[in-house]
Amino acid sequence: MPLHSVPDPTPESVAALDEALTWFTHLRDSQAGPEVRGAFAAWHDACPEHADAYARVTGLWQSPALNDALAHYAAIPLPVARRRLLRPWAAAACLLLAMGWGLHAGGLIDRWRADYATVAGEQRRIVLADGSTVTLNTDTALVSDFDGERRGIRILHGEAYFEVKPDSARPFIVAAADASVRVVGTRFTVRAGSDTQVAVASGIVACAAGNGASLRLTAGQQAAISAHGVEKRSDADNAPAFAWLQGRLIFQDRPLADVIAELDRYHPGIIYLAGGKLAATRITGNYRLGDTDAAIRSLADITGARVVQLSPYLTVLKR
Repeated sequence: MPLHSVPDPTPESVAALDEALTWFTHLRDSQAGPEVRGAFAAWHDACPEHADAYARVTGLWQSPALNDALAHYAAIPLPVARRRLLRPWAAAACLLLAMGWGLHAGGLIDRWRADYATVAGEQRRIVLADGSTVTLNTDTALVSDFDGERRGIRILHGEAYFEVKPDSARPFIVAAADASVRVVGTRFTVRAGSDTQVAVASGIVACAAGNGASLRLTAGQQAAISAHGVEKRSDADNAPAFAWLQGRLIFQDRPLADVIAELDRYHPGIIYLAGGKLAATRITGNYRLGDTDAAIRSLADITGARVVQLSPYLTVLKR
């Protein structure tokens, strides 16, 4: 069915599709036995909507267009906030069934607007006109705003680390969503999102929110900035905030759902975590960004989960 002829999904059809996709991964699992297949048959035959949803899923999986779409999803930086709006299974299926290229539009437009950008898993270091440097983390897009009187960067989406050359006559300003960070000379990270996160490695930065609230941070301090104000985080070990610069991800007693969401930023595709109890499992660990597949396998071993690879760009962790 052409994308333009797909009807707008109803809540009922989305729910049926979500269930069909869940059954699909259960049946693809090599450990699915007769009980699972019997339960699936009962679900499938319960109503025409279930049968139709499963037929759409299997038809989609047999189409070469799915891997093409997922590959584009992996290659095009999609803003984190936009990705979080998508149900993980719907993000895979509705790429073709309901949403098509609309899912990619935000990230693609940001890439067109950006002076510098990275895709999933890529990092890039840029030397700016004043000698300051900026290191772009995974899936990031920046716009430069430099002239004779000002030094500035706008983060369209993503995360970056700044090493700013001192110049008291021209403060360096980083803007992201409703936040701005003003410095003279320092080292810090800024991660854009619904709450823009700032962590300072050295020097002093002045954080300001859209409502006019402001806060000064010094080395070792962090803050979250939103349209409603600036919230200082308790002084703590800054290592997790800067670990990506050494090619690592560090987690201390975090839910597996948070760990997977963070790892997914660096993974070329979609990682789906199935099950509320599994998602709540607490994780402490240090993982290498250069091999996200190994990190996924390690997390599966720790939590007693299984890894089901549904396509080159769609990985499921389930019990």
